[in-house]
Amino acid sequence: MGNFVSNFIVMTKPRVWIFLLITGIAGEVFALSILRSLNVNGFIYVAVYLTLGLMGSESLSNYFDLSIDRKMKRTMNRALPSGKMNPSVALYGGLILIAITLVMAIFRSFLSFAFMATGIFDYTIIYSLLSKKRTPLNIILGAYSGGAPLLAGFYAFTSTYNVVAILMFLTIFIWTPLHIWSLSIKYKEDYAAASVPMLPVNRTTRESMRILFPIALLAVVTTILTGFELRFYFAFNVGIIVFGFYLILGLLLFVSYLRAFIDPERRIMKLFVSTNIFIGIFFVFVALFSLLIPFIGV
Repeated sequence: MGNFVSNFIVMTKPRVWIFLLITGIAGEVFALSILRSLNVNGFIYVAVYLTLGLMGSESLSNYFDLSIDRKMKRTMNRALPSGKMNPSVALYGGLILIAITLVMAIFRSFLSFAFMATGIFDYTIIYSLLSKKRTPLNIILGAYSGGAPLLAGFYAFTSTYNVVAILMFLTIFIWTPLHIWSLSIKYKEDYAAASVPMLPVNRTTRESMRILFPIALLAVVTTILTGFELRFYFAFNVGIIVFGFYLILGLLLFVSYLRAFIDPERRIMKLFVSTNIFIGIFFVFVALFSLLIPFIGV
């Protein structure tokens, strides 16, 4: 039983969903902080269904991706293609987790439910099932799902329009193709062998890096704007520090892109790693700065 549970968790790709869970938790913390609310039970409740929804989505996505994963060297040793787990477990396990998530979410907040439901649909159906094997725009069509946990976490506690929440969502949306396409440049032969038309499969590396230029630039802009808007929740001096932090973070991401643009053969995986570090730092510090709002915020 222990091996089954551990294999199931590994199959859900925790290295992927943990990053998205961090965004959802950051959304929760930000919402509770600006409301000056210490809703521990609500926070835990929402975090649980965010986790289950992310795990269920990854499980179902792995089921749809099985034919691809069997052909790619990077993925052929995963639980499903290697035969360590029955595909039906991924299918029905994923559906059960998703069902539990949506039931929990609807009892918490309709908006949170709506963002979880549409995010799950976008990732599993629009991206994994329908577009991943058919169009180079697959990751653009699936980018919404990356920002859905953030919005589900934030709108579990409020229904008010918030500029910072929208900017954080846009940052994830824009970050997603930069993150995925940098990885697919490295493994373009693998994707080609599996007939997955990722952008670098249909374009040269140089062309792909040029296409990533406006995406990287937009990611910098939304990062800086997030810091700019977040500063208004603090007194002037603290607000400047918050803004400066996100200004530097955005510029560092762009520097990483430029270095990869100059020498993609040597630095493309460094760009991929830096995108991981970037999104982690971005949202961990959203949560940390948010925790200060009830004490030193305005």
